[in-house]
Amino acid sequence: MIPSPSAALATNRPSAPQALVTHSTGRALPVTSAPRPYLHPIRSLAGTAVTEAEPADHPHHLGLSLAFSDLNGTNFWGGSTFTPGHGPKLLPNHGTQVPWGWQHTTRGAAGSVTWRSKSGKEVALERRSFHYLGHPDPKTWSLSVASVMVPGADVEELVVSSSAVKGRHGAGYGGIFWRFGACAGDPVILSAAGDGEAAAHGSLSSWLSISMKNDGEPVSVVLFQEVREPRIPARGSERLLPWFVRADGYLGAGPAVAWAEPARATSDHPLRLSLNAVIHDGPVDTSTHALELIQQHPRISHTRTPDRTP
Repeated sequence: MIPSPSAALATNRPSAPQALVTHSTGRALPVTSAPRPYLHPIRSLAGTAVTEAEPADHPHHLGLSLAFSDLNGTNFWGGSTFTPGHGPKLLPNHGTQVPWGWQHTTRGAAGSVTWRSKSGKEVALERRSFHYLGHPDPKTWSLSVASVMVPGADVEELVVSSSAVKGRHGAGYGGIFWRFGACAGDPVILSAAGDGEAAAHGSLSSWLSISMKNDGEPVSVVLFQEVREPRIPARGSERLLPWFVRADGYLGAGPAVAWAEPARATSDHPLRLSLNAVIHDGPVDTSTHALELIQQHPRISHTRTPDRTP
């Protein structure tokens, strides 16, 4: 039996499941941050934070959140907008994600999110859920995020773009994004594509491992995408997405929905996104260790075996 986070907490520093995750509505954020719900802090079982929110370098980065720099022409990422020929510019085009109907338990949270443009138009409707799960490793717990988005009222199609699509090389960020906090020294980044940021960035590795030292304590977050079995046809984003990974200037990562071309969704073919994480107290400095932790995530039985390519 896989212990739940609450059971594991009985012998660790935090005293309640809520100590592992804090869910914020984001309603008090400034307009330029594209207000939205997010998770921060997310902590390891030993209490080490593995997220950052509103950092000085990018005040619109918000722990673990879902955001796009361009969804039907609205900036739901926050900060500047990349404009072809002019570069990044701060424009009055920021949208807001409004959470409603959320229910929270010790094992997760689920609810709806309405995506509204600056004018208040309903651009998209989303159903989002978080699951807080146990893990056989006593120094580890598991997290899963899932989202299903459809066009809002009077919107025929969702079109997700990115700065990369508009001409900014490598800036395909947008989707489920994890902003890590400042760490001592260089993080250890591993993926099926190889070691380091350069190998992982833009790769179609099914997994990504990031190890760091926060407040002097080694801690690791291993992320992996769910992949349907080959016999089940993939639709839209139900296939592997390229990773956006940055370790220069700040540390952040997430699967990129519009890496090189726009992504589209309709009511009949929603935009489906998911991400799974293993939060581990200690270093993960080999692919073998990362894959061992992934294999024991409770969701792995519903996914294909992660790519073991070295």
